[in-house]
Amino acid sequence: MATKSRPTGHKKVVGQGSATVKKTQKVNPAQYGGEDTWDMDEAEDLAFQWEMATKKPIRLGGPAYHSPVEGFTPGLYVRKGITFTSRGCNNNCPWCGVRAMEGKLRELPITEGNIIQDNNFLQCSRAHKDKVFDMLRKQRGICFRGGLEPDLIDDHFIDNITSLRIAELWLACDTDAALTKFKEACAKLKAAGFDRNKIKCYSLIGHDMEKEEQRNREIYRAGAMPFSQLERDFSRTKTEYSKEWKDFERIWQRPAITKAHMDAVEAGECEQIGSLI
Repeated sequence: MATKSRPTGHKKVVGQGSATVKKTQKVNPAQYGGEDTWDMDEAEDLAFQWEMATKKPIRLGGPAYHSPVEGFTPGLYVRKGITFTSRGCNNNCPWCGVRAMEGKLRELPITEGNIIQDNNFLQCSRAHKDKVFDMLRKQRGICFRGGLEPDLIDDHFIDNITSLRIAELWLACDTDAALTKFKEACAKLKAAGFDRNKIKCYSLIGHDMEKEEQRNREIYRAGAMPFSQLERDFSRTKTEYSKEWKDFERIWQRPAITKAHMDAVEAGECEQIGSLI
């Protein structure tokens, strides 16, 4: 993926994608899937080598190649347990490539799994969500990792997840303007019994370190654990950031470091961003 994507156990994420491509089994021609645009050169080199060695055709595809999204085949490109019950998104956020790559949201046949990787699960119809919840009642360690839209977290969603064995609920708060709705969503989840150990939050960074520091602090204080991601562009060259930015990202990606940092902030021991990194 090129800009904002989410971890899937194989990549969103921004910078979390696999550096290699995967050959599928029992497929002719052989297929290779690439997630990040900065992996395309390596993918094409691997495809060339494989084709020369086997004399078999190679098909390149994946998010990096804007491949059409026709459905989801369990286990084909992602590890066991990850499932997509929908593809696409009805939003058109300027930093996210989902709408351009996958189009508007469409629901898929439900396949079993405990990690829901939909880009915007809460935009699905109530009937579809009910079917997903029914499937999840047989699962353990349930994670909603695609990024739950805070303003769509309603009583229907809360009532259903409280009866599930939830491990992680991933929200997103990528701008200061999103904080109000995000805090309201966190309040609902906390009232339902979820805490920072289960409420996680993607936060986009890479523009204004001071403002993004304040937004991450607000995310933490609202009851979620921030997970910051440096924004990337859609080029074949991975966007590079300074050591200062990478250190800043690390503070807001490692829970133990984040907690230690926030303990110092709340104790009045850490006021300037420069003193952190």
